[in-house]
Amino acid sequence: MTRRLADTRAPAPSIPAPGRGPGGRAVWTSYIPVLLAALTGILVTWLLYSNVVDLERERRLGEFTEAARDRQLVIQREVVSALAVVQDIASFFDALGTLSRRQFREFVGPPLKRNKGIQSLMWVPIVGSEQRATFTAEARRSFADFEIRERGPDGELRTAEARPVHYPILYVQPYQANPDLLGLDLGADATALAALIQADRTDSLYVSDPTPIDAQSTNDPVFSAYLPVREHEESAEWADSDPPGELGVVQQPSLELLGYAVGVFRLAEIAERALASLGPSGVDIQFFAAAPQAGERPFFVHYSRRRVLSPDGSANLVGAERPAYQGQIEVGNRSWTVVCTPVPGFYEPAYWNAWLALGGGMAFTLLASVYLATAIGQAEKVRRLVARRTCELERTNEALNNEIAERKRAENALQMLNVTLEHWVAKRTAEAEHKARDLEQFAYVAAHDLKAPLRAIANLASWLNEDLRDRLTPETSEQLELLRDRVKRMNALIEGLLAYSRIGRAPGSLEEVDTARLLADTIDSVAPPKGFKVKVAPGMPRLVTDRIHLGQVFANLISNAISHHDRHRGRIRVSGSDLGDRCEFDVEDDGPGIAPEYHDKVFKMFQTLKVKDFGGDTGIGLALVKKLVEEHGGSIVLVSGPGRGCRFSFTWAKEKAPTAPKSASQPEYG
Repeated sequence: MTRRLADTRAPAPSIPAPGRGPGGRAVWTSYIPVLLAALTGILVTWLLYSNVVDLERERRLGEFTEAARDRQLVIQREVVSALAVVQDIASFFDALGTLSRRQFREFVGPPLKRNKGIQSLMWVPIVGSEQRATFTAEARRSFADFEIRERGPDGELRTAEARPVHYPILYVQPYQANPDLLGLDLGADATALAALIQADRTDSLYVSDPTPIDAQSTNDPVFSAYLPVREHEESAEWADSDPPGELGVVQQPSLELLGYAVGVFRLAEIAERALASLGPSGVDIQFFAAAPQAGERPFFVHYSRRRVLSPDGSANLVGAERPAYQGQIEVGNRSWTVVCTPVPGFYEPAYWNAWLALGGGMAFTLLASVYLATAIGQAEKVRRLVARRTCELERTNEALNNEIAERKRAENALQMLNVTLEHWVAKRTAEAEHKARDLEQFAYVAAHDLKAPLRAIANLASWLNEDLRDRLTPETSEQLELLRDRVKRMNALIEGLLAYSRIGRAPGSLEEVDTARLLADTIDSVAPPKGFKVKVAPGMPRLVTDRIHLGQVFANLISNAISHHDRHRGRIRVSGSDLGDRCEFDVEDDGPGIAPEYHDKVFKMFQTLKVKDFGGDTGIGLALVKKLVEEHGGSIVLVSGPGRGCRFSFTWAKEKAPTAPKSASQPEYG
């Protein structure tokens, strides 16, 4: 028995030799994972450092490219806007046929004041040799000293020589800055004549090459735009026997033209105007007539406002290799190339985050190696502890599995109920959204289909009035005026219907509204006529609501009180009070009043108490007010009687102030 017990005992563990671990393996082999972890950490840290460096370079390059593209787009938009003035002048002449000097000055005055990049705007008619005397005599009726002139070899102005066709500048604005251009024959200048011929041949806007204003303005180029205006709507065509000439050969243009709309523009002013909307970001912009070649100089350079220029106003664009962005600006028939480069010191990659990643990675590798070496010493202890805990976890897992199975059965039942409920909710929501989209589409289509004939009727009435002005009787003129007024009323009716249909379909923005300040802005926008005074009572409440909707209610009620007043003078009083969860407002006037039997009628669509020949009410304003008030949880009533004035009293529910999301820090924008 003693021998059997001795046989069943586990053999005593052998004591490992010095430098050996359990199983007889060398102790240093246990630290191989530590060495591998250290090497892996160093490799990963170096890869992370390299990636952070590359990402920083790409980020700065992306910021520069975005800034350069923004500048290209705003300059393109400003150039197109400036050239549109020439197209407007051509359309103006094409529509009216002939214009007086005063009409031309009034038409081009606003764009000249608004855009300093426009140096001058001109009208250049075509005058045959046999028409020269008659044309000159007619022009002297508005400008006594007018004559067709040209520049001699010495640059002095002189009377133009006889030619088959002349292209004199009849109108020029601003005249005070360009007096020598009046009467100047562009046909005497080979470059200008070639541009006119090219514009006529292509029947489109032709833009000349940019040239400096003078020798002292080397970085302030100007360019001209020419647009033909034809006598008929058909486009001019070149005969097969008279094909376009080769480069440098000037041909005579077709004679079915009325003339040319011409504009001269300053590129520097246009670029400054465009870039004024963007903040300085350290980007220089160079302009080339085509794709730049090696050593080619740009015809214009816009220096960044962040660049420090040399005392002579220039900057050295040649230096260390920097990223560049190249884009195209379409200018009429030409395509300019813009090359954007960063100012030295801007868009430079910041490598501090890469060094931070390198240092952090090395520190993490060191800590991980120390931790792993410590963990190896505790491995055996952990293995024994894991064996004991594994048995306990198995029993616990079995109990948890039973509980999970019960919960899954309950969740499956609940999920089936949720699926059924979501199906019905989705179905009802889809039906409601489909009906709302159909209603909105119908409203917009109906408004568009109604507005198109209304605009045609208004235009036809205006044209009839202009064409038959001398032959219309007073009654006919009054009927035409009545027709245009009915068109305006119909258009206002359609706009009111659209506004009425939009209420409640789009969520409004909530904000804290000071009704006293809101009323001040509303009264200013309504602009009561002289003789009407709108008084706001003190102590107006403040509430959180949709500012636009509440302002629209006040504006409609005040406008209604003014338009339905029976005298040229009147007083309107607005007051308000805070009732806790809502506010109450009163709008009173001293007008003729409304009989009690009409109190419900005024809030219905298309209902008006009076019918006027001119002006009049669409019958939507108070219906719109009622819908807005009810949309915000309120109600509106009318208190009035014949000859006692009117008081519209309505309540407006308060909303909860919107909560802004919390943020650790707010971004700052330069």
